[in-house]
Amino acid sequence: MLVLNTIADCKAWRKNQNTTVGFVPTMGALHEGHLSLIKHSQEHCTKTLVSIYINPAQFAENEDLSSYPKTITEDFENLKKMNINAVFIPTDSEMYPDNQTKVFSYENALFKKLEGQSRPHFFYGVTKVVAKLFDIVQPTHTFFGEKDAQQSRIIQKMILDLNYQIKFFICPTKRDAGGLALSSRNNYLNKEEQEKARIIYKSLMLIKQLIKGGQKDVKKLKQAFDLSIKSCSGFSVDYLSIADNESLEELEVCRPGSLISAAVFYKKIRLIDNFVY
Repeated sequence: MLVLNTIADCKAWRKNQNTTVGFVPTMGALHEGHLSLIKHSQEHCTKTLVSIYINPAQFAENEDLSSYPKTITEDFENLKKMNINAVFIPTDSEMYPDNQTKVFSYENALFKKLEGQSRPHFFYGVTKVVAKLFDIVQPTHTFFGEKDAQQSRIIQKMILDLNYQIKFFICPTKRDAGGLALSSRNNYLNKEEQEKARIIYKSLMLIKQLIKGGQKDVKKLKQAFDLSIKSCSGFSVDYLSIADNESLEELEVCRPGSLISAAVFYKKIRLIDNFVY
C-alpha cells in the first residue's frame, strides 16, 4: 500500500495508472461501512485509492472538529488488510494553503434541505473538498454510503452538473447486530450507549411498519417517531424528514419513493440514519 501525503505525489501516482481507479473519500475512523465501499471499488475497478482527511470546511465553530475520532494506526492496518493500492493523507496546509484564494462556489437545490437546515454550512464544505479531491485523484469511479443519503445525492448531482467523467455508486448502509448504522461518531459512545442508540433504527422501523399498515399522514408518522425516540432517556430528535427521494422536497403524505431520514441527538452526539420506502 502506497502512502501519499502530497497533492503532487497523488497526481504522479495517478498519472501512472492506465486503468480504472476507484476512489473512496473518508475522514478516517474507518469501520465496516467504509470497508464495504472499498470492497465495491475493488469489485468494479483495477486500482483503489482511499483518502483520509478530516475536512475543516464542513464543520461549524460549535461542532466537533477538534474531537472528531482519529484512529490512524487502526485505519492503516485495516487498509493494508484490504490490500488497497494507495492511501492519500494530506494535511490542512496541503489542501488549503494560505496563498490559495480560489473560491469554490458550487451549489445545488439540495443543499438547504434536511441536513442543510440544521447545518447550513455543511454541504458547501463537503462539495468543496470532494471536488478538490476529484481534481487531484481523477478517479474513474467513486463510492459513497447510503447512510449519508443527502450527501450522496448532492455529490451525484455535482458530478453531473460539473461534467466530471466519474461513475458514481451509492452503497448500502452497514449496521451492527441491533440495527445501529455504523458511523465514525459511534466512537463517542461506549458499548452500552451504542446499544441504547439502536432506538434510532427501531424508531425508523416503527415508521416503516406504520406505513405498511396504511398510515401515510406525515404529521402522525413524525409524532410516532418523536414519541419512540423520547421513550429512551438522553435522546432527542433534531428532525425527521419524509421527502421525495430525488428532489428531497418534504411531503405531507408518504408515498413510494420517499426518503425517510432522521437526525437524533444522544446528549451532544448527533447521529443520522434513513431508509427509502
